[in-house]
Amino acid sequence: MIRTVPSLLLVLASFLCLTSETSMAQEDSLPPGFRFVGNYRFDKRMKIRDGASFNVRSKAFFCRVYTDGIAVRVYGESSTEAYTSFTIHRNDGILTGAGTNKMETVPGLQAYSLVGNILRQLTLTEERLVLTKFPALSDVVEITYANRRITVSHNK
Repeated sequence: MIRTVPSLLLVLASFLCLTSETSMAQEDSLPPGFRFVGNYRFDKRMKIRDGASFNVRSKAFFCRVYTDGIAVRVYGESSTEAYTSFTIHRNDGILTGAGTNKMETVPGLQAYSLVGNILRQLTLTEERLVLTKFPALSDVVEITYANRRITVSHNK
């Protein structure tokens, strides 16, 4: 009986260490101070030059979005991928349906990022994410549309 007590303590200590590592890994998946906004799937990409738009073919891309109320982070679909950070400059809603008889303001925010001489504008609502890129040395504006997904699924 005396010999089994140290063995039981060793097994219990090992189990507690594994459990705490697992829970820490789950906490690490959420950036400190940020809350999860949702999963989005980039479905459509287009470019605009001289007032004319044309679609750009690209495969569907999934991302995860987090915010702390000051910044928005957009992560790739893999947890090991880096993120793009945007600074929130408006959080008082987004006007949808402009130019139609169904215009309304929905909860949402706008944020920006300036990295590598490319200005990125992010418009985020519960249902949609729109990313607009304004390259410094080009007259082409690129707009990418993403729709919210409840779960990340690679099927169309």
